Amino acid sequence: MVRDTAYYDILGINIDASEIEINKAYYQKATLVHPDKNHGDPKAAEEFRALTEAYQVLVDQVKRAWYNKHGKLCIPQDYWVHSASVYGKAFGSECFEDYFGEFVSITFLSCFEMEKQTEDPEVRIKRAWEKMGTLLKERQQKLTTIMKDRIQPFVDGHIEEFENSVDLEARRLSKAAFGECLLYTIGTMYVNKAATELQKKEVFNHTNWVKVKGPKGFDMRSQMEAARAAMTEVIITRNLTEREKEEELRQSIVRNLKGMEYMSDRVWSTNARGIELTASHVCKAMLKDPTVSKDVLRLRAEALYRLGEIFKGDENPYRREYSLGLADGQECENEDSD
Repeated sequence: MVRDTAYYDILGINIDASEIEINKAYYQKATLVHPDKNHGDPKAAEEFRALTEAYQVLVDQVKRAWYNKHGKLCIPQDYWVHSASVYGKAFGSECFEDYFGEFVSITFLSCFEMEKQTEDPEVRIKRAWEKMGTLLKERQQKLTTIMKDRIQPFVDGHIEEFENSVDLEARRLSKAAFGECLLYTIGTMYVNKAATELQKKEVFNHTNWVKVKGPKGFDMRSQMEAARAAMTEVIITRNLTEREKEEELRQSIVRNLKGMEYMSDRVWSTNARGIELTASHVCKAMLKDPTVSKDVLRLRAEALYRLGEIFKGDENPYRREYSLGLADGQECENEDSD
């Protein structure tokens, strides 16, 4: 017997809905009222918040059981995560599709749905994975072409023009929901991929995070936690081959699908691995390209390194109002008031 069905009603699902059905319902509804598509619309913002509140509870098996038995009041107040971060961790942002495409968890679920007539679950997973592999290869080729075009001004010697263009792009992307976390995550990945080619020191262990209080701090803390988690996943898998990374990604997706781990944090870790794998393929295609000279390859690596630094926003003049990290010796300049 379910004590309160309000959360189920908000998502438009039955009380016995599976985790896949919960994710699908939330994604479809929340995408329509997402802040990135409804700037300044208070009604859409409230609906997005309500959908995300319901999703946070129902997608977590433990919290869902508590809610079913006791209702909303049983959920601890410190449990809630900022709405934009919940959505961003699971489904990403359309604004970033030119950098890593669709999140792998969404791509896999779409492929999994295509195989719904397959009765054997293991066969269904296998076929979905094969379909996704084909889609990822096509996506990586497209993203490589986009990135080559993006860094070409630097290769051609127009360095100031390139840096200004990347800075404007980073500031635009930073305004997206969950934008600073995604900028920091992919920025760090590009810096480290390029650093390997340039024989520079890796920067995975950067820990000098900003400190923000008040309402904005609630959002930023969620993004910083996600950025830390992404870096942890990358550190764990950075010495693996691409084939081994793909296998780790497959196993992580299967664990999510079978509900073996808490969905929100686990799905973000999976998606972070997907971003890293995509970045690896794109960088390899650009920095190991046999059709261009070594000088061009080095310039491409330098451009990627600079792009990553600007995206991270650690240093002036590329710091943004709510950048997540600080360069060594810098003091926090964006404390919000309580």
